[in-house]
Amino acid sequence: MPEESSHEHLPSGSHPTYPQLEGMATPAFSSGQSPLFEKIRNLIAEGGPISFHDYMQMALYDPELGYYASGTQRVGKKADFITSVSVGSCFGLILARRMVHYWKKTGMPDTFHIIEPGAHDGALCVDILAEIRAFCPAFYEVLHYHLIDTTPALIAAQEEKLGISHAGKFTSHRSMRDLTGLHGALISNELIDAFPVELIRYENGSWHQLFVGESDGTLHFLPGKCSDPALGAFLSTLGDHFPDGYTTEYNPHLTRFTREASSALCSGIFVTIDYGHHGEDYYHPGRTTGTLQTYHRHQKSENPLELPGEIDITSHVDFTRLTTAAESAGFTFRSLTTQASYLTKHAREWLMSLETSSTSDSRALLRQFQTLTHPAMLGTRFFVLEMEK
Repeated sequence: MPEESSHEHLPSGSHPTYPQLEGMATPAFSSGQSPLFEKIRNLIAEGGPISFHDYMQMALYDPELGYYASGTQRVGKKADFITSVSVGSCFGLILARRMVHYWKKTGMPDTFHIIEPGAHDGALCVDILAEIRAFCPAFYEVLHYHLIDTTPALIAAQEEKLGISHAGKFTSHRSMRDLTGLHGALISNELIDAFPVELIRYENGSWHQLFVGESDGTLHFLPGKCSDPALGAFLSTLGDHFPDGYTTEYNPHLTRFTREASSALCSGIFVTIDYGHHGEDYYHPGRTTGTLQTYHRHQKSENPLELPGEIDITSHVDFTRLTTAAESAGFTFRSLTTQASYLTKHAREWLMSLETSSTSDSRALLRQFQTLTHPAMLGTRFFVLEMEK
């Protein structure tokens, strides 16, 4: 936690806000402050302003009051946002067939592990295992699935979803560090966008880190010196060709994540599905308000400091930095493409089979496929990075 004296506040005359790229509707929350607000306010009162990274860490992952800790349903049409998994089982079906193809390509080894960090309630695991069991029973026999999540409520949900139908085929873990030297695949779906980030702002010819302070019952941003040497080194690579007020994010977790993935996999593929940009697009001078987004009931909120623990906070993935980090960890680049292209490529055999056999179930799956790949829906919003070791 930074000391109060480390903050050299800009002479702006007011607390800066975090601007969004477009006008957004603020969701109708319950009146008053969120339960987590008092915990954050007390922390600030004891030690001074905290980094936005630490704020986001608490807002999302506080063990008792964080957004993902409550056990509340966050995904789906009646929740805060939809994902490719919540669209239906088609997403898992296609990923399962990608795993089958890779298993066969690598000589059909007698053990194969699928690792899913950020496995949430196990919904994707259920879809993948069900398809593999139906499509390629021999692969199902040698397969073991590892679900990684730190939240007790979600781990309990995994056991409930998988315990009977796939007993003995899965293990829930609190950390990817539990796993070493496995052969198989690591699948990360909409995980990295939820890693806590630092907010940075270019003002008066230099970079500043945004911290979170509190006064009069309100959280607000305070610009100050960059407190992390790694962040300072990164900022030196961005240069100084940005307009005043340019605000963006820095994800400090990519190196750790890719190193843990490399330790878990002695050989295999590393598949990352998320929304993001190449580095030159992410930090383009014209992207003046960054990529930070907040969601509640499918609406975007104007303020990431509003009612912590009750709104989702995400930022896009810098796929250039992620690729570089993965290569440094021992992986080799295979492809980076839109979700539409990736799913279409690996669904080709299944799509061709539908030409000769059409049922109500297959038609429902086809509608899901169209949602997953349509440019106006999820097809071009998400990218898929595949690396191999």
